[in-house]
Amino acid sequence: MQNNWILIRYGEIGLKSDYVRRSFEDRLINNIIKGMESNGIEGKVKRGYGRIFVKTEETKKASAVLERMFGVVSLSPCRKIGSDLEEVVNELSELGKEKVDENDSFAVRVRRTGDHGFSSKDVEEKAGAKILNSTGASVDLDNPDKRIMADIRQGQCYVFTEKIESPGGLPLGTQGKVLSLFKGGCGSFLSTWMMMKRGCSVVILHGKMEPYASDEKFEKSLEELKKWGHGSSIDVLEFDLGSIIFKLSENGETGYTCTLCRRFIHRLASEVAKKIGAEAIIAGDYLDNSFGDMKIHDSVTDIPVIRPLVGMDKSTIMERCDDIAGRFLLKQNECKAKEKCESDVQRETVEELENEIGVENLMDDFLEEVFGK
Repeated sequence: MQNNWILIRYGEIGLKSDYVRRSFEDRLINNIIKGMESNGIEGKVKRGYGRIFVKTEETKKASAVLERMFGVVSLSPCRKIGSDLEEVVNELSELGKEKVDENDSFAVRVRRTGDHGFSSKDVEEKAGAKILNSTGASVDLDNPDKRIMADIRQGQCYVFTEKIESPGGLPLGTQGKVLSLFKGGCGSFLSTWMMMKRGCSVVILHGKMEPYASDEKFEKSLEELKKWGHGSSIDVLEFDLGSIIFKLSENGETGYTCTLCRRFIHRLASEVAKKIGAEAIIAGDYLDNSFGDMKIHDSVTDIPVIRPLVGMDKSTIMERCDDIAGRFLLKQNECKAKEKCESDVQRETVEELENEIGVENLMDDFLEEVFGK
């Protein structure tokens, strides 16, 4: 018999008040439906207390979608049967014969919710004994090769052999909108991913840096990020950052190009955020930049600039990105104008240079470019 159900577990949602919990469950169910529809998967989604269930004949494809679903802690492709003790024991026994070989060790694990005339331990002992007799395998309750599992609730039983880990967090779209300064490297990718995990809908603001840097990595990084966007589209707003880098590097003082560029981006992002209703700006900085530099960059904004990576070191960031998206993110893509930068800059000098260049006067033109007007 093939699995045609998926049991979905969530974590933080269950800690919320009844009203918020219901709202978050609704959002998660909506995201699951949209994720399945966008991948051409037919099926139905059902709410259960503390669980969500998907019925589909395409459990493998659906599981691949749910593995990238924020709000889902883990999932198990499973079979659904009744909750009668004999039926449950027989089904677990048959599943054990199907999955456990003579040379394997195994354990039976049962979770039970509600009132029944038996305990979880009763099921584990009876099913375990039948599997042991039929397979000749050994029992290992601590670290078995195979696990035969059941979740009994609401008059139904779901039997399965695996728990597939998912990202957890909160359902995408439950925590408002943020604007991400997205270059496509490790820092901007991981910081954006982390805010999506906290339930935030994301809009990307990307400055095209040619001829100072290629956009190839940005395109691949964005494509990977969108795989995690089930239920909330990731809109992209772009502008010609290369032209402003040229203007700043040619007319600014030596060593100030990066600071002038970053402040321009933050100033532009602040205006864009207001227009789209974003509540914060997301930056991928970590502490290779000084707090003083961050303060200079942020002084041109009037909404929060959030840096999710500020407590991480570079190696940790790279490891997380490799796990989530793959090694292509680890390739360095330095801006050719960076040679004109230094860390010891003075805010007064920066502001004088901006006045001389007329940065404020450039805002309207770039806002029109961003919004295609």
